[in-house]
Amino acid sequence: MKKVIILIFSIILLIPAANAQRSKGRQVSRFTFMTSVGYANGVGHIDLKGTDGISTIKSVNNNIPNFQIHQLLAYQFDNFFTMGIESGFDIWRRTAFIPIYLNLSVNMTNATKVAPMTFLNLGWGFKWYGQTQPESTDKVVHGTNWGPSGEFGLGMRLRFTDKLSLVIAGVYKMQYSKIGYSIPEEGEPDYSDLYPNKYQNAFYHFAGVKIGIAY
Repeated sequence: MKKVIILIFSIILLIPAANAQRSKGRQVSRFTFMTSVGYANGVGHIDLKGTDGISTIKSVNNNIPNFQIHQLLAYQFDNFFTMGIESGFDIWRRTAFIPIYLNLSVNMTNATKVAPMTFLNLGWGFKWYGQTQPESTDKVVHGTNWGPSGEFGLGMRLRFTDKLSLVIAGVYKMQYSKIGYSIPEEGEPDYSDLYPNKYQNAFYHFAGVKIGIAY
């Protein structure tokens, strides 16, 4: 009888260990969410073209700060791939966009605690609000129109529990929009401080960091 009791007790102790080994390698499929904040600063410059559309009349530095608050709704297919929809607010110095992205996230390993990861967001940046008067320094109006937008990130996922993790990533962002500026016309008053008279398509590039809580 004593041996039977010891055997039963041993089996009871082994069950949690066996479950833990199975859960470590099992593929988890579920809906998942992530709330993230980020900051990216503009990089590069934008060449403003003359009336002929070829010659450059001025280069404007893209030193625009971009603060981000995003929410992701996605489906985790397994321990590696997640796909969903991400949206939120991208707030520039004098204007803002509401991006809507198709998101693809990839964990590069099956590690349970810390794993390198990457993600790609592709979609459209809709205008939220914008300035109408040119900036006093460059006499331009940045980001005057909606357009395609994208985001690429590379970082780490720190897993606290099966459903809670922290994501920290370096991010590159792109927003396609228009920049407004003025070309004074001969014999006409110069209203470049009040409004632009020419608009040009422009790619805005940003680099920064993003921190998110996935649950």
